[in-house]
Amino acid sequence: MSQKIVKYLLPFSTPSRNRRQPFTEESEIAAIFCLAELERSKGGKFVGKQPPEKLGFMAKVSYPFWMIPFNNITLFFDGLHTTSHTITYPIIPDIQEFLENLNRSSKTRQNYLQFLQDSTNYFQTPITEEKKVMDGLITDLELLDTLSKYMTEATKIRTQLPEIVFVSPSIDESLVFSLTQDLQNLKSKFEEEIKALNKGMKLLSEKTKGFIKNMQSQIEKVRSKFDKEIEKFKASKAKEIEKIRKEYDEKIAETSEITEEKLLSLQKEKIKLDKTKDQLTSEIDRCDLEIKSSTIEKDGVSESKWKEKKNQVRRELSEIEGKLKVVNKEIEAMKNEKKLKIFELRSECDAKVKETMKDLVEIESSRDAQIHVYTEEMEKLEELTSNIITQIDKLIKLRETSIAQFEKLGVKHQPKKNALVHMPFYLVCYQSETRKRYVCFPPSIVNKVGLGVKFKGAFGKAKIKQLLQPRSPKLASLLNKFPLIMEQNAVFNRDMNEACNKANLLQKNNILELIKQGLETLKEEGWVSERECQTFIEILA
Repeated sequence: MSQKIVKYLLPFSTPSRNRRQPFTEESEIAAIFCLAELERSKGGKFVGKQPPEKLGFMAKVSYPFWMIPFNNITLFFDGLHTTSHTITYPIIPDIQEFLENLNRSSKTRQNYLQFLQDSTNYFQTPITEEKKVMDGLITDLELLDTLSKYMTEATKIRTQLPEIVFVSPSIDESLVFSLTQDLQNLKSKFEEEIKALNKGMKLLSEKTKGFIKNMQSQIEKVRSKFDKEIEKFKASKAKEIEKIRKEYDEKIAETSEITEEKLLSLQKEKIKLDKTKDQLTSEIDRCDLEIKSSTIEKDGVSESKWKEKKNQVRRELSEIEGKLKVVNKEIEAMKNEKKLKIFELRSECDAKVKETMKDLVEIESSRDAQIHVYTEEMEKLEELTSNIITQIDKLIKLRETSIAQFEKLGVKHQPKKNALVHMPFYLVCYQSETRKRYVCFPPSIVNKVGLGVKFKGAFGKAKIKQLLQPRSPKLASLLNKFPLIMEQNAVFNRDMNEACNKANLLQKNNILELIKQGLETLKEEGWVSERECQTFIEILA
């Protein structure tokens, strides 16, 4: 941390937006004196009462903050170490070791596949975490926002300011530098891990694609090799197969010819029977007409003869229909027989062809088996690679989330140099016999006397309490820890009491005159009454 430290001083009081009057130094000190006096215990009125407190000292003290540039943000460190921040991040596997094993194992496909299988769970989401404690680092967003806005009012400290007790930071320059360097190293480590993880994903993808491309080439070679063998085999068996098919084509033709001759004879018989059936049906219709006519003419002899004729024709028709059914069955049976014989012949033909070509199945099986091995291995490579890349991608997102957290450690205020910022507040010590009590008055916004203030004053409330409004609850809360630090650290307590007694504003004649002038100004503004002003002046005397 060789660069020179710039020192800044923040103002204690800042006028509010609606305040037009300036707020002078004497008015500020006078206001604090009034508030300190109002805060002082006057003692009880009953048995066992507490003795009244005395104002031991009222000193203007500066609280130290470190303001450190870090990449594109500014970090704020609490100089008195009342706070800290713990960075928690997941521990990820050693990516460099993975890359070395990857490069070593990718000489052959078999070794590479085994490496992928062994690395299936290498990048599983980590379940262990590591912590880095940043002493004094302020990460509370509200407090950071307050400090960032507050810094716009800061002024550089160019000369000694004896009226202010400058508290030396317990977190010194070298520790702040070390912490910031640790933070930078951690961020750089995360960034390097992301680069290495991305490199691992890219390398995995390239290696896998390379082996897959090689296997696809091998598959094409296998296909080409076996296609030639298959063509050669088919050519050698072509004549034998052609002879078998020709032999069975002739058998099928012969069977069809014999069957068709039989079918032709049956078809002729069927046609003859159909015609006879038609003739007999017509004869029956003629008999029905004659019977009807005889009935009309009341020719009983003719009617009887025609009825006899009709019954005879019916018997003949029934006989013909019986013969027709037999012929139809024979035709259907003949057709089925033909189909069956042809099917059997074709099956015999296919069986002989298959027997002739049985060695072709062996060739094709060998081809398919080799292709299947390559295909299965390609799928396995792709699956394993995809799983590992998915795991790596999750780790990258984890690390990106960790890096994103660095942006939340500070604010977008960018100083050029490391700076020690002093924030003034008033420390008042009350003494009661051997007991001491300390009260801090934090940096404040100065109000004007408005209707609300006057309204509260009308009910007897001290209007002066409305003059100074703490600039930020977070700053007030931080300063309230100051007396606790004094209580816990005897050396710090002694040093602070010694310094504040020397800088006690109530023991400096020139300051006492300033307080009186300030009281007059506060009276003119309406913050204290004539009577209150006189009372406070008498207390100073």
